[in-house]
Amino acid sequence: MTKTVFIEREIEIPEDVKVTLNGKIITVEGPKGKLTKDFRRFDETYISLEGSKMKFSAYNLNRRKKAKILSAVGLFNNLLEGTKKGYTYKSKIVFSHFPITVEPDNKKREVIIKNLYGGRKLLKAKIVGDDTKVTVDKEDVITTGIDKEAVGQTVANMQEICRLRGKRKKDPEVFMDGVWVFEKE
Repeated sequence: MTKTVFIEREIEIPEDVKVTLNGKIITVEGPKGKLTKDFRRFDETYISLEGSKMKFSAYNLNRRKKAKILSAVGLFNNLLEGTKKGYTYKSKIVFSHFPITVEPDNKKREVIIKNLYGGRKLLKAKIVGDDTKVTVDKEDVITTGIDKEAVGQTVANMQEICRLRGKRKKDPEVFMDGVWVFEKE
């Protein structure tokens, strides 16, 4: 078994995106907006900005160090993609008998789900991130933003509220009501 001693990944920065590096804090500014990410938890990863390329490298690798550097590269790619194009997750409002209503409140940063399984309790899901927006179009819930983690966590919060609990958990084929993701862009 051979051991990898050194790994380096270079990422080309697009022309319409501006990247600044301050220690291990990376700021990416593009046409859609500006994101800042702290990479200090990747302590054994060397990060450098050379012209229009961002370099991630590490020495004396083991599985944990290799996973860390590849995670850092993936996070940086998500920052570039988000500031350039943005992320959109589409969810479908599904119900069989009791009509569910979904009301996003972008000022209070929450999504209110009413009448799930005919219940009177208002269910509230938190909208994560400052730039994440939730809209409802007939029976589709559209979540958009430039931060992939924030958009994904907002959708996950809505799905967690609709998760089967109690007696409904026994028969998931009958109880399928909720707000479920069907498309990611």
